[in-house]
Parts: sequence; structure tokens; C-alpha cells
Amino acid sequence: MNTELAFLCDSATDDRGKLHALGIGIDTVQGDSLPLTHPRFIIVCVVGYSAAEAGDKRMAIRLLDPDAQDTITPIEQGITFSTRQGVVDSKARIIVEVNSVTFSSPGPHAFHLVIDGNEMARLPVNVSLRSG
Repeated sequence: MNTELAFLCDSATDDRGKLHALGIGIDTVQGDSLPLTHPRFIIVCVVGYSAAEAGDKRMAIRLLDPDAQDTITPIEQGITFSTRQGVVDSKARIIVEVNSVTFSSPGPHAFHLVIDGNEMARLPVNVSLRSG
């Protein structure tokens, strides 16, 4: 398995194999004071895999703070990488919505998308206070 594309955005859909996304590339969240709540993140990850890697897997998403502590309760779910007759290589388009994320501390945070114990994407988010 390999990650072909991964990003944070405001909105995303997968429409018959076409990925549509708005507000691509979120990497900073700013506010006037802490704690700071961001209304919504969409995590997008496109994973390429072979027929040999297909099957049922466990996916986890964690958001870690600068001290490597969980900022949100980890999201864990099953995911199936399917195959089709005569197709050797496939792609999985993973789209996960994370709502009402509250940050207690400033600094570098990161979403980690892990499949069967292997980190497929690390998406940094810097949390800062507005100056002035």
C-alpha cells in the first residue's frame, strides 16, 4: 500500500471515482484565545494497493498535540480494500469528517491516519493565537 494523495480540506466527495474537494490544504488554525474550537476538518487520503493487499483492515485516525497526546478520541473503524476481476492495482479514496475539534494548546498538532498499524498519512495543523 502506498499513499498517493493526502490533505485536509473543508469539504470532499467521491463521485464515481472522481474526487471533488473545497478548501484544500488546511495547515493552520488561529483564534483569539484557548481553548480554540475548529468546526470541521475533512481528511482525504488516496491509497493505492494491489490485489495481494486487498481485504479487511483496521483504520485509525488520531490527532496528536505537541506532547504527542490525543487531542480527540481516536476514530477507529474497519475498512475494506476490494478487488475486481482482472484488476491488479486499485485505489481507495478515504474521506473522514472530524467535527468540533477543540485545541487546548498552541503549536504543532497532526492528524495521523493509520491502516493496520502502518501510518499512511500525517497531516500537520499548526495552532496559533492571533496577534494584536
